[in-house]
Amino acid sequence: MKAIVRKEIEKIEGVTRTWIEWTYVDAVTMAKTLVVEVDFDTDPNSEKHNQHALEEVGRIAKDALTNKTTMVISSLRVVPKDRR
Repeated sequence: MKAIVRKEIEKIEGVTRTWIEWTYVDAVTMAKTLVVEVDFDTDPNSEKHNQHALEEVGRIAKDALTNKTTMVISSLRVVPKDRR
């Protein structure tokens, strides 16, 4: 089953998928990062940049994590879809 915050973010136009990554902070502590893949350029100087979608990702993530789930994430990362 997919996390509520992921389901909500994946409804945003321009978001292609989401996933969770784990990072070891030290030998026993792990941090959870929510990664959001988008189909636009994340460079703000690009004409294919979508600032509105980036702002929506942050807004929806904050709302979902505050009001719709008890899930806690350490960070949120937005990455462009690989366009090889």
